[in-house]
Amino acid sequence: MIYHFVVLSDEVDDFRREIDIDAESTFQELNDILIKTCAYKKDLMTSFFVCDENWEKMKEITAVDMKDDSGKEAAPLMDRTHLIDIINEVIAQSKPKLLFEFDIMCERYLYMQLKDVRDHEHLLKPVITLEKGKAPKQEGDIDAMFKDLDTSDMYGEDSFNDDELDLDGYQDLDDIESGGY
Repeated sequence: MIYHFVVLSDEVDDFRREIDIDAESTFQELNDILIKTCAYKKDLMTSFFVCDENWEKMKEITAVDMKDDSGKEAAPLMDRTHLIDIINEVIAQSKPKLLFEFDIMCERYLYMQLKDVRDHEHLLKPVITLEKGKAPKQEGDIDAMFKDLDTSDMYGEDSFNDDELDLDGYQDLDDIESGGY
């Protein structure tokens, strides 16, 4: 079975990719073809999210196990998860939506939707069937994200009075700096 995905960007209007991939392929193979067609560096973290019809994230498939032992189940790994494991024949009929997070620091995504399923056909490796427009830059500008952030009261009031400090045995700030008590 072959899945035909359409890939769009909300940052670049004329960006469009269409990819054919075998349903037995892994999410890692889908990741690799997206990285290739967008000319992105391979060494940055990426993730896929299966979404509902409103693009709300429901399930993550990630490249690296980030389980933090909090009892929360770890996300499936791209290299161990086949497309058909997540997008089975029943789900495929609803033309599921995926987000491909290519810039985790700035939370930037490509929007993907399964548009067609071809039964009784197979591919040995994914194929880019349409490549239109330039991909968005891989890494966003983190400084630009925070340029309008008001940090004036981030650490409390602008005025500081050292008489308000609870120094627990210190006589004055000079004692703290010199290590004396």
